[in-house]
Amino acid sequence: MGTGTSAVAAAPVAGASVIGMTSGQSGVVLDNSKVGSNATLFDGSTVQTTSYSRIHLNDGTRLDFGADSKAQVFARRATLETGTTEVQSASGYEIDTQMLKILPAEATSVARIRIGDGSRVFVTAVNAPVRVLNKDGMLVARVKPGVPLSFLPQAAGASAFDKTGCVLEKNGAAILVDESGNEVSELRGTDLRRAVGNRVHVTGSVETGATPAGGASQVVDVVQSNVTRRGGCADVAAKLGAATTAAGLAGAAVAGAAAGGAGAAGAGAAGAVVGISNTAIVVSSVAAAAAISVGAAAAGGAFSSSSP
Repeated sequence: MGTGTSAVAAAPVAGASVIGMTSGQSGVVLDNSKVGSNATLFDGSTVQTTSYSRIHLNDGTRLDFGADSKAQVFARRATLETGTTEVQSASGYEIDTQMLKILPAEATSVARIRIGDGSRVFVTAVNAPVRVLNKDGMLVARVKPGVPLSFLPQAAGASAFDKTGCVLEKNGAAILVDESGNEVSELRGTDLRRAVGNRVHVTGSVETGATPAGGASQVVDVVQSNVTRRGGCADVAAKLGAATTAAGLAGAAVAGAAAGGAGAAGAGAAGAVVGISNTAIVVSSVAAAAAISVGAAAAGGAFSSSSP
């Protein structure tokens, strides 16, 4: 087995094609074999690093890995198991984790992903937006430069919420009355002032430990709300003694509730709970200093920047 700058081929995955080259400051472990600074990469190979390492794929995609990282790399995607990776790809190359799919949103986008403790996933958009999807391909978040986010499975007991109904104001809270008129849910986690008085499609997650207001039976942390029809809620409001205007809506009720469920992500974080298939995910803002530490690799210019 060679070392230095010469290319070295590890044992290929059976029937796999060559998809690129690896390089590392002190070598990498490729499919359980330690190779030199350069090595041929096969489709489906497992890459483990002891220091900063880089992969150049045949389609022009660049993958950087921090120390103590492990990933299985394919021609169109990589599955990150541990550690940190950074990806830049004009072809929409995908980084998968146990629960998420992360893709650069533009040809010039650089996405940085780290697997943290407790299955928390940190995502930073270094220079342009990055898309985060759930396992079913539904958009969870669009991460913007300067606003890193963390993603964490919510505690057991949370359930996904996806309903349409009238959004009203009652006793300073935003409530959703479903189409049957039998279920009333308090809505938190996003500003719903423009939705009040209209029929709205709401997705999010039920917060089982919260105490609802406005005569509701449950609290929903809202991920997304879309007005499906303007007006038409006056009769529903009259039956419940609610209002179709947002004049009495308390700001704290619509803006601050979700932060409590995601406080571990960083001081002052504003979070939202996202239903992902049958699993709820807490999505939180992250203080820049705590988002993704790349240590000496970033300081030495190995990654594109020393930003989180």
